[in-house]
This record gives sequence, C-alpha cells and structure tokens, in this order.
Amino acid sequence: MSFLQPYILWALPLMAIPIIVHLLNRMRYRTMPWAAMMFLRMATRQSTRQARLREWLILACRVLAVAALIFAIARPLVGGWLGWAMGAAPDTIILLLDRSASMELQDPTTHLSKRALALRRLAEAGKEYVGSSRFVLIESAIRKPQEVASLAALESLSTTAPTDTAADIPALLDVALDYIVANQCGRTEIWLASDLQQSNWQPESRRWEAVRTRFGSLQQDVRVRLLALTEVVPDNIAVAVRETQRRRTARGYELAMTVELTRNNTGTQNLPLAVVHEGARSLLNVQLEGQRQSVQVALDLGQRKTEGWGWIELPADANPRDNTAYFSYPEDLHLKTAVVAENDAARRVLRIAAAPAPAVLNESADTVEPGTPLKLSDVAMLVWQAAVTNVVRDFAENGGVAVVFPSGASEEGKFRITTWRRTDGPLANAKDGRILPLAELAVTRRAPLQVPGTVLASFEDGKPFLVKQPLGKGAIYWCATLPVREWSNLDDGTVLVPMLQRILQEGGRRLSKADNSEVGSVVGQASRLSVSQGRVSTDAGVYQIGTKIVAVNRPAAEDEPDMIDEATVRTVFGSVSFRMFTEKGGATAALQSEIWRWFMVAMMVFLTGEAALALPKRAKERSWAS
Repeated sequence: MSFLQPYILWALPLMAIPIIVHLLNRMRYRTMPWAAMMFLRMATRQSTRQARLREWLILACRVLAVAALIFAIARPLVGGWLGWAMGAAPDTIILLLDRSASMELQDPTTHLSKRALALRRLAEAGKEYVGSSRFVLIESAIRKPQEVASLAALESLSTTAPTDTAADIPALLDVALDYIVANQCGRTEIWLASDLQQSNWQPESRRWEAVRTRFGSLQQDVRVRLLALTEVVPDNIAVAVRETQRRRTARGYELAMTVELTRNNTGTQNLPLAVVHEGARSLLNVQLEGQRQSVQVALDLGQRKTEGWGWIELPADANPRDNTAYFSYPEDLHLKTAVVAENDAARRVLRIAAAPAPAVLNESADTVEPGTPLKLSDVAMLVWQAAVTNVVRDFAENGGVAVVFPSGASEEGKFRITTWRRTDGPLANAKDGRILPLAELAVTRRAPLQVPGTVLASFEDGKPFLVKQPLGKGAIYWCATLPVREWSNLDDGTVLVPMLQRILQEGGRRLSKADNSEVGSVVGQASRLSVSQGRVSTDAGVYQIGTKIVAVNRPAAEDEPDMIDEATVRTVFGSVSFRMFTEKGGATAALQSEIWRWFMVAMMVFLTGEAALALPKRAKERSWAS
C-alpha cells in the first residue's frame, strides 16, 4: 500500500489521545474503603467485569476511529504492481514501453494486444499521480524521451503505436538513466512494460553489468517497477522469408525462396499460404508439422529480367504483425568473384566453390595472381589467400564482401568444430532444414584468428574457425583453415560451397537494384511501394530508397518465442530496487486505486460502535427504581 500524502502519517501518534483521556478520567476518582458497602461489591462483581470489558472496547473503538481518520486523509493506494511498497508520490515517473512486434500478440478474450493492455494499465496506475508527478515516455523504437501531458491520450500517441521493430531493453534503461542524470530528477520511478522476450532482454549481455553500476552510482532514489505481459497465446503462426535467389530455367527465370513458419503449438495443420507478386495473388497449401518448418517456394518469373518485389501472407491470427513477410529480388545480375591465392590447389578449389554452376546461377569466378592489379568495381566477392593488403580493406570499405583464408603461420593437430551459428549467416542450416556438416570437418592445420568481429563458428577449444568483421559499408570474413588436404577436408564442398554462395549473395547486394533488410537498419528517404502505409524506420514493407527496391521485414529474433523467467529478471537487475507484476491476459482489475473512502466508512463504524457501547442501560435502572 502506498499513500499520495504520506506526510500525514506523522499524525499517527495522535492515536494515543483517547488512551490519555481514559487514564485522566480514571484519576478523577479515589478509592476509599467503606465497610458498609462491602456486601454490595460482592453482589456486583460480575457486573464490574462486564463494565471493564465495555470500557476496553470503547477505548479500542476510539483509537481505531482516530487511526482510520489519519489513514483516510493520507489517501492510501492499494492493488497490483504499484501497491506493493509504501512511499510518497515520485517527482518523475518514466514510462518505458516495449513496442516490438511480439507485443502485438492479442488476447483471444479481450482482443487487446499486449502493447495496448500495457498502455491501459500504465494510464490507470498513473492517474492517481496526476498533479503530483511528471510523466516521461521512452519507447523502444525511437528511444527519445517525450514528456506526456495527458495520460488519457497515451494510447493515441504516434509514439505508442504498433511497430515491426525489435526492442533493446538494456539500451532503453540506459536512455532512462541518461534522462535522470541530465535533468537532475528527484525521486524517480521507472515503469517498464515488456513481454520478457529473451532476444529483447539479452540477459547474457555484459551491458547489464553497466546498467546495474549506473543505478548504484545515482544520488537520487530510483526504483523500477516491471509490468510483465507473459500470457502465451497458442494460436499464432509467424512467417518469414529467409532466402531468395534468382535462377535461370529452361523457360526463363524463377525466384527460389525459403519461407520459414514458426508457431507456439504442435500437431498437424493445413495452412493456406498466399504469395503476392506485384499485385498478382496465388495460393499454396502447406501442411505444418512441429513448431518450426521451412517451405520451399518457387515463383515463376517468366522472361522477366528486371528487379521485382512481393510478399508472403498468412490468414489472420493472434498477431497481425507477423502474418506478412516481404521480399524483393534483383535484376538478372551476373555475380563475379575474384580469387587471389598463393596456393595453387586452394586457388582451383576456391574458384569452383565460388561459381559451381555458372550457367544456372549466372555466376563466374576469375583467378588472379597475387600482386596483379585488380579491377573490383563490378566484383561481388573477393576471395583472398595471401598477405592481406589495403586492397582487401578498401574493397570492404566500399561495400564489398571479402573472404580471407590463411597464408602465414599455422599450428598442427586434430581440431573439431563444435559450435556455429545455425539460424542465419553463411553457416546457417540448409533450405530444407538440414544442418551443414561442420562437425564432420577434419582440420589438421589452422591459423590463429586475432581480429575483431563476430565469431560465427569455433573449435572445441574455443578458438574461432570463422569470424565476420564489419568494415565500412561491407565486411571481411576470416577463415582459420585452407580447403586443401594438408590443412582440412574443406575441399569436399559440403561446407565450402554453401558458405561462399551465401557470402556471394551478400556481396551482390551493393551491385543490385533490390535488397532485403530489417526494420531499424535502413536509413534515408524512402517511399513505400507496398499497399499499406508506414515508415521505413518502424514498419515492414517494400520501399523505394534512391534507385533501390528494399524489402524491409521485422527482425528475425522477433519470431523466437523464448521468454526469460522471473528469476532471470531478478538476476539482471541485481541490487536495483525492483518490483515485478505479472499481467495475465483478460484480467480487468485495475493496478491500483484509492481506498480512503473505505477508511472513512471504517471510522464511522468505529464511532457508531463506541456510541452504542457508551449508552447507559436504562432498562436496568428502571428495574432498580421499581
């Protein structure tokens, strides 16, 4: 229970007034022994006990009536996640709202999304503090503090509308802490509403340690209250386009797409999948088995050589934000690879792996001797097995993608690859769901990789096998071994070919007029091509950005259903003053409400009881008179 006017509670010692008055009244009479009245005392002993009990009850009613009056004036609040602690109304209340795509999951009873329910609960909780506290909204999509003048209009703000973004909870808390420090806020409470999606909270991130340190260094009293919307709705299916590739066929061209379907429940289910290609709609019936399934979709492009776009659509279900996946495909673009290698055997293997089917995939790979001047303006991928020079770095800086294989010192032994990223990137599972056989690679020589970047695969001893280093507009992939028998059996192609082909597609984006990206990663002026309206920074769709057609989709992590539990939440907050309330879907109880009226009613009850007990017993007096 909390109070809007807690300073009134300093008046609680006034409860002693009835006790003091009672004691003073008892001092008004002195006991004097009188032998003639002894027989009367014996006759009325039972009556005296009842009178004493009545006196104690009267005294208790008076004390409780004073206490009820004091509590009523202090305006108590009870109920839900905000009523767990006592304290004054804070100077500032910062509302942190998770606007990620997963927050649009709707309750089947109320048809309210988690985001809408969170806004309603926050507004209900905050109305008791209007006039006492200042409200500041920070949402996960833009992360810009905004003062809220009216909580009633919270749901109608453009900055609380649905988005297709992902949330970054540590970054959201960092922005709130920046605001507290910059504005020198007094006593502050942070109200955070989230669905506890693991990809958004990132509990293993080292940033949480920095967040806890910042909380501990604050001079102000800052508390966190978490509204966790963890209701699971089983009838929801998400669709995503994971890969697209234009291919040549006997009749012209086709677009091969890998479509991934994710759901919460299991069992067999028939699902109609709509494929919309620039206005033309076709249906594909899919039989779902299990929680995650990849579907191969081939879209006939006929003789079309130009770029295009479209989307995959599911029937309406619990979350409308994950029912559509947009795609774009490039023009008939010839993808070139330049292979620079010192080792003759490695040069031959790398050239074949970079262009295994030139006629079908419209690819080519040219080998170049180290030291030869290169023309890389129309090259999609640079494969390099020599001493790294500025040629590689400049190529990546300008948007190209390079793959570097070792050419220097190495160590010998038997090394097994045990961990790698299987959901995305060059080592992801195949289109049909099969895992790339990295565990079967026999590596006998490897070079140390001491470069900054993301480790995509590592050996059993933790040393990296493949590292991606973002550089400028492009990237450099570093591999620890060579595709020759003296180093490994990487030359058998089961890992090398799909790895290089995926990197080649990534490198071809800078040369194409079409691209695929995620919400939040695209910048610049954009005009929407798909039917619905939206902004490229927050909404999925197909956009024209300069001369490029870009299909923008929600981040892949938003389709992951994993949530963190309460124990994990308490771990990441550590010693931060923290309270958690779990909201169940369909619940209609308010988070808190004023109950001073109940204390006034209690005071009246106590005073009425005191009056009834204090009335003289007239009937007994009449009987003695008669």
